[in-house]
Amino acid sequence: MQNLVLTRIDDRLIHGQVMTAWIKERKATQVVIVDDGTANDDYMIEVLEMAIPEEIAIGIFTKEDGVRFFSRPLSEPTILLVKGPEALNYLVDAGIHIEEIDVGGMGSRNNRSVLYKNISASPEERITFQELVNKGVKVFVQVMPKDKPTDITKYL
Repeated sequence: MQNLVLTRIDDRLIHGQVMTAWIKERKATQVVIVDDGTANDDYMIEVLEMAIPEEIAIGIFTKEDGVRFFSRPLSEPTILLVKGPEALNYLVDAGIHIEEIDVGGMGSRNNRSVLYKNISASPEERITFQELVNKGVKVFVQVMPKDKPTDITKYL
């Protein structure tokens, strides 16, 4: 998809130096979050709007609204952020073309185990990653732009 400069999984969404580095690296002028819970939480929307640099546009959508948004051409360099792979699988299944996915941050939880270094995934998330790979999406881990991308398939 033209102007989709980064598709990233990070359960913290927008945070400090990591997002600032990616925005600068990819020359993004827009960040779009696709997450049902966040899109329906007015407080979180307000927090995220305050966390993003002032010159960057932000959109926060449910998965269904995300499909509508990404079904149209992007007019500016855009970073797509989600909390986990399921939302991206939903977009791909709905016909949204995503070439590659950067797994940047998935913290540990009760149902997750270590996938790669400090990245954790549940059994269901591992299956979803494999489904995305099987659909032709390149999935890799790259926390910061300076880091070398690491293919996720050997860790599934």
